[in-house]
Amino acid sequence: MTTTNQRNWNMLMLIVLVSGLVFIWMSRVGSTTGVRGPQQNAGLDQPAAPVVGRIAPAFSLSTPDGRVVQLAELRGQVVLINVWATWCPPCRAEMPAIEAAYSRYGPEGFTVLAVNVAEDPAKVAAYMQATGLSFPALLDHDAAVANRYQVRAMPSSFFVDRRGVIRIIYRGPMSQQVITGAVEQLLAEP
Repeated sequence: MTTTNQRNWNMLMLIVLVSGLVFIWMSRVGSTTGVRGPQQNAGLDQPAAPVVGRIAPAFSLSTPDGRVVQLAELRGQVVLINVWATWCPPCRAEMPAIEAAYSRYGPEGFTVLAVNVAEDPAKVAAYMQATGLSFPALLDHDAAVANRYQVRAMPSSFFVDRRGVIRIIYRGPMSQQVITGAVEQLLAEP
């Protein structure tokens, strides 16, 4: 290898190493616990942050047709707060599983709040209609709810029990099995 090629190779390896370290650091700082996937115990002790075992931060958002939904009004139900966007492939991939759970468990006291971040209401409504999703889509125009819930990647999901307490935080796309397990667990509780 020539000196120039060796220097270029060393520079490339340095860039790859630094990029990897930055990615690892950002993934740890960018979520509540630094772990992607189901989180049964969040480690931060910030009052405004969503923490497993604490009351879910309150919010009020509108649907694309203008109806206002307040999280506090849903006490007594198991609620899945799912933060998503139409441009997010993993978000779109989990929507059929969320719809299946909503259809199956809705009569038992389960509801979904699909918090869409910063998209045009007409686009959100068209997506919901085209995909046959019947649960409420809520418009987080300025990402205030996403920020309050410390969403750093989408989808991010928060399972809230009948008392309004966050019980499970899940970062990343959920399978039907994950959703069903969480919903059945929370519905079985008084």
